[in-house]
Amino acid sequence: MFDIHRYKFDETHNALDVAGEAMVFHCHHYMNYLQRSILDADYIDSRPFLIGAAADAAWYQLKNLCAGLDRDAARRMAESAYKAFGYGLIDLSTMTEDGGEFSTVKSFFSRTWPMKFGPSTHPVDFYTTGYLAAAYAVLFDVPLSEIQAEQTHCMACGERANVHLIRRGAGNFATYPAKAPTRFKDVPKHALNWAHESAVTEAFLGAHAHFVGNEEGYIPAFGVYLVRVHSDYVNRLQFEFMRAMGEVAGEYGETLGRELLLEAGHACGFFTYGGIMTSNEWAQAVKPYLHSREDWIRGLLSLINTMGWGYHTIIELSPDRAVFRNYNDFEDLSHARLYGPSRHPIHWANSGGFTGLMQLIYNTDLVEGQRIDTEEGFRQMRRAKRGYKTRMTRGITCGDDYLEVEVYR
Repeated sequence: MFDIHRYKFDETHNALDVAGEAMVFHCHHYMNYLQRSILDADYIDSRPFLIGAAADAAWYQLKNLCAGLDRDAARRMAESAYKAFGYGLIDLSTMTEDGGEFSTVKSFFSRTWPMKFGPSTHPVDFYTTGYLAAAYAVLFDVPLSEIQAEQTHCMACGERANVHLIRRGAGNFATYPAKAPTRFKDVPKHALNWAHESAVTEAFLGAHAHFVGNEEGYIPAFGVYLVRVHSDYVNRLQFEFMRAMGEVAGEYGETLGRELLLEAGHACGFFTYGGIMTSNEWAQAVKPYLHSREDWIRGLLSLINTMGWGYHTIIELSPDRAVFRNYNDFEDLSHARLYGPSRHPIHWANSGGFTGLMQLIYNTDLVEGQRIDTEEGFRQMRRAKRGYKTRMTRGITCGDDYLEVEVYR
């Protein structure tokens, strides 16, 4: 029922809107690393916003996707969107006005968490809990603030299936005020100026609609599991984590929070970009154009400009220092929609990813064909004496026209 072909990629702003929600691609490495960074800070109560961020973003989208549909058709729409986005499979056929209990053996988070970290001691599929709450709210016209939602069983803990409970009652997760519309920054762009940029970008834009959930509801690509994720969901996780860290420990908490979020971005750069640049897709569509290490960086930017993250480009590039820029980056736009301006740059995923990219290209033998995809390899690279540092210098929410970050050693 859900058809991604109905939604055209915005090539002007390098963004994708699906039924009123900005959507971006992320992989299982980043999504799980970000979530674990939040959960490891067990001195903050993160459960309400881990569920609430998902419920809020999914509710905005589902109310548009399901508008004008009868209840049975709306159920099928919610199920098919969840599958198409790569989160697994859910069955809403038994959802009633009282809510219900929902079981699944296909879950992006519960499948990939053990692949990344081994077994968990607690349920990890907060996204699906929030998504189910949003579906219930839309199907039965119930405010999110009047829904109780929880996961009681989890495959990541070694159990047979995930089980989620949804019922009417005093809300037990965070809800948020209405958000502002997207406001792009339409300013002149510093082009990447690489002869093969359009060929690479067009190749992956052409494949964009094929990155949808398979029969199990997963999107295996580039050697990773992808999800087409609500930008406001994943970014609210970051923003709410920073707010909570500041409440607990003031300026020190905010500093620590920024470092943890950058580290999640480093993991994205290492594992996601490493997976992309050793994949069959890369070998076929990009590698023929690559003649230097700098070409590898330009090729990677040309590809990820199709992922909804904004337009990435390079201002300066050498093995010891690079300045990256992103126009209409997804983190800044999301913060503007949800919270307005910021005192500090907030583009941790992008900036950490740039740093991970520099480390892969200049500090490893990836370009010579060495695949670097282990947790130990990541730890060794992060401890390297010649490792890169990150300086976030500009951000849209700070009043600038673009994101800018300096990566240096």
